[in-house]
Amino acid sequence: MNRPCFVLLMLAWSTAAAAVQVKVRGAVAHPGHTELNDPARLSDAAIAAQPLVQAYMKGAAWLRPGLLATQQRLKAGVLFDLASLQQRALAGDDQALAASSAALRSWISSMPVTGRESPALLDPRAVEVNAPENHLLAAGDELFYPLRPDGIRVVGAVQQPCTLPLVPLQDARLYLGACALGDAADRDSIYVIEPDGRVFVQGVALWNRSEAQALAPGAVIYVPLRESAARKVDATMNSDIAAFLATQVLPGPGAP
Repeated sequence: MNRPCFVLLMLAWSTAAAAVQVKVRGAVAHPGHTELNDPARLSDAAIAAQPLVQAYMKGAAWLRPGLLATQQRLKAGVLFDLASLQQRALAGDDQALAASSAALRSWISSMPVTGRESPALLDPRAVEVNAPENHLLAAGDELFYPLRPDGIRVVGAVQQPCTLPLVPLQDARLYLGACALGDAADRDSIYVIEPDGRVFVQGVALWNRSEAQALAPGAVIYVPLRESAARKVDATMNSDIAAFLATQVLPGPGAP
């Protein structure tokens, strides 16, 4: 190979090696794959995607292949614990707990492992000027910008999962009045999963009632299984379920 051709080949190789390919979905002007100069940061991908004005920043998601294995193990552990709880409930003739465990296991088994990193600041201009939140991207990373949902969901140990209209400034606890709890529900606490993937526990009984907490559109309330029974299988079962639910993304056009 003559020297000019070799130099051109090396330049082409170095240019390709210095690019990071990421994917963007949802409410953006430029969906699909895009190549960014390496090192690339969240702001680079967000600015290149140009989220639309109707994009719901609170629910935007950063999906990382590097987190898939950890979240797959989390899902497998949750499914194993729910199967174990179901067996214990059947052995103890606790039909309500057995049914709720089986229903939750079936529902969670159908969910994808997403690799979502939470929380993540994905507003293009906000993350550009916030250096600590402007993380480096890796090849294969995805950004997803959903549309703003209309309500909140109540799931878990309920008679039927509910999608309820958002009531501005209403305490999360008050949504339970519109979604009947099952006999296997824990009556002391709920888990609130915000659209950005943050999770917090809220006391709802008279003895442990937390301060009122308003919800953002798209939030999920997970009603845990009876804690006294769940901890006999795994002390972190309910918190692990909430953590896995927090890895899911909001539904909508272009959702992974």
